[in-house]
Amino acid sequence: MKSSILIFLFYYLFAPNVVAPVYGPPNNFEESYIKFNIRNLGLNVEGAFKSFKTTVNYNKSQPEKSSFSAEIQTNSIDTGINKRDNHLKKAEYFDVAKYPIISFQSTKVSAAGEDGLLVLGDLTIKGKTLPITLNVTIADKGSSKEFNIKGELDRRDYKVGGSSWVMSDDVYLDLLIVN
Repeated sequence: MKSSILIFLFYYLFAPNVVAPVYGPPNNFEESYIKFNIRNLGLNVEGAFKSFKTTVNYNKSQPEKSSFSAEIQTNSIDTGINKRDNHLKKAEYFDVAKYPIISFQSTKVSAAGEDGLLVLGDLTIKGKTLPITLNVTIADKGSSKEFNIKGELDRRDYKVGGSSWVMSDDVYLDLLIVN
């Protein structure tokens, strides 16, 4: 499902700072991440947001009472190439000076199979808020839980990058929150 660069940003939204009182210790920031993938010039370009705060309130017995939220620092974008990172921070892309935060807030959570959730929410990038759907898989890891989050968005919906013949419109999000 496509819902703008939010998926791209959602990589930046979900990760650390998960609150799941039923499942033990606070977030494991070393293992949590927010990543994204987009095709540019026919090649996959991967990146991540290195600074973010997330909150997950997970209720296994009543998943509809669960909630997810995130704040991602746009200035923390990291594609492994400083020149590209600096370009993405400019007004045409994330405009980090004007829009320092990408945010997500769930609006509805429902069970999706035995170990999954379907999370509907509002993703805000560059001041524009749009709905997005995320697929969450939950894995038990001893004393912790892993929330693996996948999503997709259209970057143009958020006015990230403008029109382009060489850059895909679709951005794929991949987040892991370890709690």
